[in-house]
Amino acid sequence: FMGENMFVLKSLLLGIGLAMDAVAVSMANGLQNPNMKEERKLNIASAFGFFQFFMPILGYFLLKSFTEFMPRLLKYLSPLSTLILCYLGLRMLICGIRKKKNKEVEEVSENLLFQAVGTSVDALSLGFTFSLYSAPKVFLSSSIIGIVTFILSYTAILIGKKFGTVYAGNADILGGIVLFAVAILL
Repeated sequence: FMGENMFVLKSLLLGIGLAMDAVAVSMANGLQNPNMKEERKLNIASAFGFFQFFMPILGYFLLKSFTEFMPRLLKYLSPLSTLILCYLGLRMLICGIRKKKNKEVEEVSENLLFQAVGTSVDALSLGFTFSLYSAPKVFLSSSIIGIVTFILSYTAILIGKKFGTVYAGNADILGGIVLFAVAILL
């Protein structure tokens, strides 16, 4: 009984830790679009939650299938994630500067797939550490991680929207800076 509780607690803590990149990017999305519709908020939070759920499972099965190949692949995952987030941050910054100059409104969040994958690469790496777990335990832990990420990402969008309304002119610029910070700290 104690072992199962510790497993769930560990999964919750992993979910919180892994969700922080998605939370920062979600907040940037909320900052960028303070008038975001409910459907879009749910889509963003769902995408982050799904990839944080899916990537550890993928990592687990990749490790089980390609044990000798995985260490070589691992060294490329973090730089790839950093590049994706830097690209998104740069696009958001450019969009923010253009909006200030031209007063145009454009949503850069069409890159949701890139955002979700870029912030979940560390979850893929986590899947490699699950090698001693059974597949059902990996699925349970990944489910908890995905649900925690969804909840935290959705909350972050709401916070970002609130501040995006207050700082509407600089929201994209601030969002781009947040994405760069996440990429560098990754």
